[in-house]
Amino acid sequence: FLRRPMSIHQVDRSKGQVDILYQVRGKGTNWLSKRASGDLLPLLGPLGHGYTCSGPAGKGLLIGAGVGVAPLLFLASELAARQWKLVILMGASSKAGILRPDAYMEYGEVKTATEDGSVGMQGTILDLAANELENSTFDMIFSCGSLPVLRGVQELSRQKGIPAELSLDERMACGVGACVGCVCQGADGSYLKVCQDGPVFSAGEVILND
Repeated sequence: FLRRPMSIHQVDRSKGQVDILYQVRGKGTNWLSKRASGDLLPLLGPLGHGYTCSGPAGKGLLIGAGVGVAPLLFLASELAARQWKLVILMGASSKAGILRPDAYMEYGEVKTATEDGSVGMQGTILDLAANELENSTFDMIFSCGSLPVLRGVQELSRQKGIPAELSLDERMACGVGACVGCVCQGADGSYLKVCQDGPVFSAGEVILND
């Protein structure tokens, strides 16, 4: 198998431990799900550029849908340690897709949306985000998810004039920028390597094509 790009979900520095949250979707992740404790796996990373945690503390809105919430827990822990006030939005098609909400509550206020209304607001994650931005002010938006979600967050960022950082979920073959298999289009017409220039980009930096 080619390596699968995965985000860091949680870090325990005292134990030297990194947790990864993933969803079984194909042969590679199915194989990974069958590994046992003590099995050795080849890893390459961390790679590229992550979210910006430096600078003065403010009020941040974190937006993730389904397994797209995976990197937001580590981000939330880092921002909270820097005195950021956080609202964390989690969306899914149903309650079963809202992953580990209690873990996120340690770092901020958690709000949820499900398309079937089984928990939280009935609607999509973008409906929830639009509602939150209509009723509250934020200094920064951070998001990870599918292209439709990121496009929606990008547009909300533009409409509200709030800077946003988007983590792109893209397949990567080499992970070091050599194969050019994970490029996305930059707003200036250039092509950016998600594995090397990203995976996190400012909302105005990229054009999110299919």
